[in-house]
Amino acid sequence: MKLYKLDGFPLSDRNSTYGGNSGDKEGILIDNEYWIVKYPKKGSRLKDVKDMSYASTPESEYIGSHVYEILGYPVHKTILGIRNGHLVVGCKDLCSENQRLIEFRQLKNTYNKTLNEKLNTSISSTGSEHFTVLEEILIHLKYNPSLLKIKGINERFWDCAVIDGFINNNDRNNGNWGIIRTGNNDELAPIFDNGASFSPNVSESKIQAKLLNNDVLVQSACSGITAYSLDGEHSALYRDIIKLDNKELKAAIKRNVPLIKSKMSEIERLIDEIPENVGRYYIISKARKTIYKKELHIRLENILMPEYTKIISDERKREKDEDYDYSR
Repeated sequence: MKLYKLDGFPLSDRNSTYGGNSGDKEGILIDNEYWIVKYPKKGSRLKDVKDMSYASTPESEYIGSHVYEILGYPVHKTILGIRNGHLVVGCKDLCSENQRLIEFRQLKNTYNKTLNEKLNTSISSTGSEHFTVLEEILIHLKYNPSLLKIKGINERFWDCAVIDGFINNNDRNNGNWGIIRTGNNDELAPIFDNGASFSPNVSESKIQAKLLNNDVLVQSACSGITAYSLDGEHSALYRDIIKLDNKELKAAIKRNVPLIKSKMSEIERLIDEIPENVGRYYIISKARKTIYKKELHIRLENILMPEYTKIISDERKREKDEDYDYSR
């Protein structure tokens, strides 16, 4: 992979069209195109810093976004680079001059009598900055007139729920997905803001400790939380979300698990190709790359594959029951 030198690129006249809370940002121009540079939330990534933890790290955004790309999903373009003495991730702006990004948190403010009645009678909480209430999202997907016209939005939501859990991205909040509006035309935005992938705030010392204890590693990898709440008060575990009896979720599992399995070697190669350091800049440790790969395999084998197998088995059983001639 290429590490870009981004110091020479000028500031743009806009700080991109999407935000987030993952640290300082700058809008810059690369070849007259709008990009946003996102800095790590704490400190720089100089090589002499031996054990730092970050609420969000550039390589997490880079890897998470490129996993989506490997799986064939439209995703914002990301590059890793150095700017102002920091390792940064550059994210190409999602919108051209005549477009704008509308996040789900804006779309869900649409007024509709039926929608409001369903929300008022079905849920008692609308989440917090740490999670979104899953039932609220599903009601909006079913009744919000601003969303009903967006082709593929239900599939996109559940595909992200499956893949975000696989890469341990627990920050798919109401501001981290949405649509692109061009005039009167709305379409799904590419998948963006994947900076919380792979638990970037876990310190190097904790990573080393988990690598020495496989039981702890498996338990940790299978206990990841999501951005969604099932009770309106707490973030739900990924392994619990995956087991929900939801037709569209099951369809997403059927779509994505064989795809993930077929792309594991390519995903591992993506992680392996990231250099551990470039000059005086620390990028990612060998131990962190190792644990990222191990955790992906653990979630695939211990969470996704069992549920995929169960779904296929249940479908075959139903088909067999339907074909049985009870008149004999």
